[in-house]
Amino acid sequence: MTDNQKLTEAIIRWSLTGKSLALLCMMLIMHESVCAQTVTITSKRPSVGLVLSGGGAKGFAYVGLLRVIQEAGLPIDYIGGSSIGSIIGGLYAIGYHPDSIAKMIRSQDWNDLLKDNVDRRYVAFDEKEYGEKTIVRLPIRNKKLGLGSSMYQGQEINLLLNKYFSPAYKTYDFTQLQTPFLCIGTDLLNGTGVILNKGYLPMAIRASMSIPGYFSPTDYMGLYLVDGGVVNNYPVKEVKDMGAKIIVGGDVQSGLYKRDQLNSITAIADQITSFARMEANRVGDSLTDLKVRFKMEYGMMDFEKYDSIIAFGERVARSHFKEIKALADSLNAIEYKPLKTYQTKPLDSVRVDSIIIRGNKNLHNYYFTSLFRKSRKNNKMAIKDLQNNIRKLYGSGYFEHVFYSFEQINGKSDLVIEAYESGPGSLAAGLHFDNDYNVGLILSGAFRNVLGRNSKLFADLNIGPDPRVRIVYLLGFGGKAAVGLSADFYSFNFGDYDKNVRINQLNFTNNKGSFFFQYTFKNMLNLKAGFDYEYFRFQQDVDVDTSLYPYEHFSSYGTVFLSLNADSRDRPYFARNGATVTLRGEYVMPLSDNWSQEIFANAGVFYLKYDHYIPLSRKLVLSPGLFAGGAIWEDNQPPLQHIFGVGGLCSRNYIDQYVSFTGVQFIQQFGYYSAIARLKLQYNVYKNLFVTARADFGSDEKEFSEVFKSRNLMCGYGLTASYNSFIGPVELTLMGSNVNPGPMIFVNIGYSF
Repeated sequence: MTDNQKLTEAIIRWSLTGKSLALLCMMLIMHESVCAQTVTITSKRPSVGLVLSGGGAKGFAYVGLLRVIQEAGLPIDYIGGSSIGSIIGGLYAIGYHPDSIAKMIRSQDWNDLLKDNVDRRYVAFDEKEYGEKTIVRLPIRNKKLGLGSSMYQGQEINLLLNKYFSPAYKTYDFTQLQTPFLCIGTDLLNGTGVILNKGYLPMAIRASMSIPGYFSPTDYMGLYLVDGGVVNNYPVKEVKDMGAKIIVGGDVQSGLYKRDQLNSITAIADQITSFARMEANRVGDSLTDLKVRFKMEYGMMDFEKYDSIIAFGERVARSHFKEIKALADSLNAIEYKPLKTYQTKPLDSVRVDSIIIRGNKNLHNYYFTSLFRKSRKNNKMAIKDLQNNIRKLYGSGYFEHVFYSFEQINGKSDLVIEAYESGPGSLAAGLHFDNDYNVGLILSGAFRNVLGRNSKLFADLNIGPDPRVRIVYLLGFGGKAAVGLSADFYSFNFGDYDKNVRINQLNFTNNKGSFFFQYTFKNMLNLKAGFDYEYFRFQQDVDVDTSLYPYEHFSSYGTVFLSLNADSRDRPYFARNGATVTLRGEYVMPLSDNWSQEIFANAGVFYLKYDHYIPLSRKLVLSPGLFAGGAIWEDNQPPLQHIFGVGGLCSRNYIDQYVSFTGVQFIQQFGYYSAIARLKLQYNVYKNLFVTARADFGSDEKEFSEVFKSRNLMCGYGLTASYNSFIGPVELTLMGSNVNPGPMIFVNIGYSF
């Protein structure tokens, strides 16, 4: 049966319930000729229900359907949907215009949104400093290492839904929305479909689109729910039961895949869930009067292809314009009904009478309320401030997710913060290789609130030819101040070069313990003061340089330091904007008895690192940088650990005073005074593919007077091809300099330790 025949039959069914034959004939003539005639009839028109299926990103096609519905002048009386259909349908139900929905879709960074990538400005400084270097992370629960309940928690999706559905935050009964609405969830405990037509609307829709395995299940009104599309992806019967007489359906489902199409996790998952929902689809199809099917080549996870999907959806919807217009004209001839007003916009602020914290066990309520009270003025809270505070809580690392909702009690609005704390810890792994530090397997652990409330413990192990172990313990006071203990043990090799010829190999082994106090400003600035105790030795493979003999036995020294660190980059690799700054001053004191004053002396050391990222266009980023440092002492020299080593191209060195330099071998140059300027021009060729031109200028000398002499100036240049892969950057650099004759190659794979 065609859609025209089904629509005609629907009008006949309605008209035979006590209506006149003349009216029936008039409606049929109008429907078949697609012509509207002016007839005055006092009968009540049948109601129209709009049902939108789930289908992931393909649901963006519904924007075109809504535009055609509006242009045809067809009022919608009821709306139902599953998954993406619940989102688009819900927005239309509370009064968003289709053009506003399209603008909303285009304004999102879907990659960050779907992967819970919070803007780094909201990520705690210590999480940025000790994280962001592993490939896979596994949580520890019940003293066991396992997998999480999903790939992502849906943290940013929750905020998105809260923002755009904020105009309906007081509406508990969804039948009281501008257009009565329902969506479908699936009870994860018994596998049955659940009609969601009451409660907090954003969370109901969050439950309806919780793709199993991808997004975490949703606790909703005592139920544990996942995507409604698992059992009912096309809820026509439910909308019929609301009172709809005529059903207009939008369907972006793909049906069952063929064998050669089952080539991804999402395709296989979609295929499995399709078996369970086929009966609901069959029932829905039999009850649909006018159906618009969107058969497309795009996949359910092609969210970044929104423009193409929206355009495709509009083309398909317009091919059904005559049918939709015929229905609208027929119904308006029975009883004219104007379109509703579609001018809804997100709220700027919400009145909050009290703040309720739920789910926290290890962190005191004050940890939360002190943050939100600052954003509340005259009992009003700006939505933007509220959401940014939620991001700060999530970015602290203490929580798996932090959701919020509003509850209406006795005419008052309570802000409810659902803070699901992370388990006791997690273990992670990564892999890295570069020419400077060789290959390394990185094992990492993070433990929160295990050794005291508001505490963090980070542990890193790099297994390879240049091993390193780093442990950091932080005990926080509120959200900004903390005291810390750390231990850092490492050993690495580097060459002694005559131009590009290696004449010896040296080994640096250092064991360091630190105690410090730190204070963080807005997750971007970190002020730290403390004391380091270090125990090190410096060995050469072949006894070539007799001046190095005193360093071949372990000796110790202490350092009092003060440092200021800043990190405002939008991302740790391939940044497009922001800056990193390290400013450190330290006073170094030899402590070993076997070190006479003839070797080392007390010394003051200071240095500045600065790198800035300036977007010149959507694809082009200019990055100037600077390193400057010097030492002050009365006799002899500072320890080798605290002078400046230059060379290599690793983005993170084990020793902060050792800096990269294009076209120069790893730590090829040592000096007590250093001044280096660098310039990079990064171009995003396509998606995750980058090309970077780089140039470094400067010198690193033992005498301050020698630093700025032209004969000592080092000039390096290079070109880097990079791919931003799931294991981290994969880079190949061709470079050269006036220090080493001939071209050099540098390879980097994975996140730097």
